[in-house]
Amino acid sequence: MQSNSLLFAGADFSSGRNPVTFAALDEDLNIKVLEKWDVPTTLSYLREYENICFAINVPSSKMGQSTYADFKNQIAGMGFKSFSKKEHSKQWFETNAQDCYHELIGQNPLPRRTLEGRLQRALALYEQGLRIEDPMDMFEEITRYKLIHGLFKLENIYSSKELDALGATYMAWMSVNRPGRIVVQGEFVLPDQE
Repeated sequence: MQSNSLLFAGADFSSGRNPVTFAALDEDLNIKVLEKWDVPTTLSYLREYENICFAINVPSSKMGQSTYADFKNQIAGMGFKSFSKKEHSKQWFETNAQDCYHELIGQNPLPRRTLEGRLQRALALYEQGLRIEDPMDMFEEITRYKLIHGLFKLENIYSSKELDALGATYMAWMSVNRPGRIVVQGEFVLPDQE
């Protein structure tokens, strides 16, 4: 079943059984998908759409780069073309989530694996209009009782990999909806420095 609607997708690559953290947004910046998948599941999901703008956070680990190189070859076989100003139904490009967050925040972001860094990145996305819960709402739930009794949970805070995938996905959305706010350097796309 193929959908004609435009899918804005992003991925972050690592290693392991499910090396792809995949995110997808609709036109209104609602999260459609945010999952950890294996490569075949990711490819299967992408096949369901005729119109896709797909941003990939360039992996830094050697294992992630190996998985990504194989994945890139497979999406080329599925009809994906490198991002360009020309219209094409399936486009992809590379980005760097850390550089994107730097531009969105206006300074170097806090370390990505820390609680503060994750909250900072979620706030940056929230302020850009992504339809996620306000990360500051978490602080309303902190009470002495909940902390002492272990009732305070951090499950609603996105992981660093999820935030990197969401950041890449937001770049895919920007490339279509705010093309004047991006900089294209070959297959690499970043937010424009304002």
